[in-house]
Amino acid sequence: MTTFRWKNCFADVLTSKHGLTIHSYLDDVMVPALETLDAKIAELGASDSPGHQFAQADMEAVKSEAILAFGLSIQSIWERQIRSYLRGCANELRPGEPIADKIDKANWKDLQKWFRRLRGINLDEFPSFPLIDILQHLGNACRHGDGDSAIELHRRRPDLWPVTPPGFGEPQARPAPPPAGSMVIPVAALREFVTAIAAFWRDAEYIYNESIERKHENLEAHLVKQRAERSWFPQARSEAG
Repeated sequence: MTTFRWKNCFADVLTSKHGLTIHSYLDDVMVPALETLDAKIAELGASDSPGHQFAQADMEAVKSEAILAFGLSIQSIWERQIRSYLRGCANELRPGEPIADKIDKANWKDLQKWFRRLRGINLDEFPSFPLIDILQHLGNACRHGDGDSAIELHRRRPDLWPVTPPGFGEPQARPAPPPAGSMVIPVAALREFVTAIAAFWRDAEYIYNESIERKHENLEAHLVKQRAERSWFPQARSEAG
């Protein structure tokens, strides 16, 4: 099998910090904020002052809303990254065609089609795709609440509803999944999604490096090491495929 290569774009170069950006957002913004809320919840829980138990419940509700907001923000950062990347590729590979506007308006399925058209490989061939696809449903559920995405998210990740609200989970009473607002997204799950996004951009960088026709000896040495460590090697399709 032949290693897959695409036509490199300057848009590829601009993605070099995307993985660092999303990891920094998690570690430097989200985690400290949630730790601060946890500390306030614990402080209120340890207090004997009247009314603090109610304040604790309010703070726990704030934390739940914050986690939902963080889930949405992770998905939003990813979506901005991939849309910007595809716009850049379109401007370089199909200059003069009104593709950028179509990418701006494209839904998730259409973005996958544009990725295939512009880069010659399916998004779902990337090992990170299953988690990124779930992240899209998570973002929609956090943004819009109950609906098709929340139902699909519950089907794929029921662990995000560790506590089933009263009246749910009883087929004879109500067959619908629990409300999207009752999701409990642990930091470990948020980190899964962040790791998947960063992994996607690393894989894209690997394809970029393999696609350089005349490689510097240092890059070739780096690729030799990468090839020995990687578990996924995108393969070029035959014309018939």
